[in-house]
Amino acid sequence: MKYLLLNILIVLLIILSCSKDVGIANQLETLSSYDISVPEPSGLAINSSGNILYTVSDHTNKVYKLSMTGAVLHTYDFTGNDLEGICNYTGERLLLAQERLKTVVEFTMANNAHTDHVIDYENGDSNSGIEGITYNPTVKNIYILNEKDPGKLIVLDTNFSIVSSYDLQFASDYSGVFYDATDNLLWIISDQSQSINKCSLIGELIESYKIGVTKPEGIVITDDKIYIVSDSEEALYIYSKPE
Repeated sequence: MKYLLLNILIVLLIILSCSKDVGIANQLETLSSYDISVPEPSGLAINSSGNILYTVSDHTNKVYKLSMTGAVLHTYDFTGNDLEGICNYTGERLLLAQERLKTVVEFTMANNAHTDHVIDYENGDSNSGIEGITYNPTVKNIYILNEKDPGKLIVLDTNFSIVSSYDLQFASDYSGVFYDATDNLLWIISDQSQSINKCSLIGELIESYKIGVTKPEGIVITDDKIYIVSDSEEALYIYSKPE
């Protein structure tokens, strides 16, 4: 009996130790945070050099150039319609997501020229449309998120035609996406679930990380950092990227 109780105790300690490790694995180290002088920033992009950020406001419908600590460097002379997402594209162009119109805008920063592309797909609520956008330059695919009703990852080609789409079911909604070229995968954030989610290129969940940020709506990844923008807090959060 003595040895049986000892063995049970050892097994319990191993289980508790493993459970603790799982919890630690799902925690991200917060490195810093900064206020952003942009009302309701929604969406985040980074340039190819990794030293400039861009965001859009779903309040002003403007596009902003930011420093890596969130200082506004420039406001572009363009006004969109219900801007919710942004990503770096080719040359001096950005892609912007307009939620209610279900359009992707090609925006040229040098001269503020823009071209709208309607994305033809069905969703249940106009206020739960295109919420996030990112670009994979290797295979030249554009990924967009339908926020919810239903949650979807939609893949476009550079003609802005739908190539494929995948249902997403790992969070309550989907508010931002970023293509990570280093690891060839997607990072998807959820506003309502307050989580950062590492996913395959077809939206399969690999790992999920909870964050204490209200309304996270934009994400970019560098070699060792995760940048998140909060809509309601008007703030930029920087985390250490997990290995």
